[in-house]
Amino acid sequence: MRVRVKFEKTGIMRYVGHLDLMRFFQKAVKRANLPIRYSEGFNPHQIMSFAAPLGVGLTSTGEYMDIDLKQEVSSKEGLESLNQNMVEGLAITGFKYLPDDAEKCMSAVTAASYIVTYKNPKDDACYIDNIIDLKEKFFDEAASINIVKKTKKGERELDLKPLIYRFNLEVKDNVPVYDLLLSSGSTDNIKPELVIKAFHEYLGLPEFDELSLDIQRVDMYTGEPDSFVSLGEIGDEH
Repeated sequence: MRVRVKFEKTGIMRYVGHLDLMRFFQKAVKRANLPIRYSEGFNPHQIMSFAAPLGVGLTSTGEYMDIDLKQEVSSKEGLESLNQNMVEGLAITGFKYLPDDAEKCMSAVTAASYIVTYKNPKDDACYIDNIIDLKEKFFDEAASINIVKKTKKGERELDLKPLIYRFNLEVKDNVPVYDLLLSSGSTDNIKPELVIKAFHEYLGLPEFDELSLDIQRVDMYTGEPDSFVSLGEIGDEH
């Protein structure tokens, strides 16, 4: 029986990397006494997989891991027992049993949504009065948004436009706030920093600093652009 666990990663936990997070959950599942299945062989390990890793420094309200259980426990019991073994900055918000044909969260992700703003209200971008009008010219009216993306194999030219499914912008207390829905997964994984950097270059702002951004991943999705489904909507509570 496969279960999809949804969790939040906030506060100080934003600085914990993915490998350390995996080790923490392996111990938390043990402490919660969940009947998790183990792989066979000389080095058995818990059957557990995570969706797209979250970058260090980012927060999220929509993280996912799939676990295999040997026997059923109620969704309420599973959620409560895991939450009792969480630390500050981690909270379990979902515990659903997946259908047999459900794709693993790791390979199912095709898009992710983000809220991005600036840590410092004195950032140069906060002083552009017509930033929303410029956003429309940058994204809504542009035929393409061409960039050079660095990869492990080198650099390649890429048109961001078809990989940005939503680019909304509003100004709150004189600070721009971006609402983004971007391609994610193994094929075209677009980080929000890449999109904001391209926008900064269009605005003619000084050299871009990724650390100036406050980024929250809101959720992850599977499916196609016209029919995205949240990973957390798949499955049922038992």
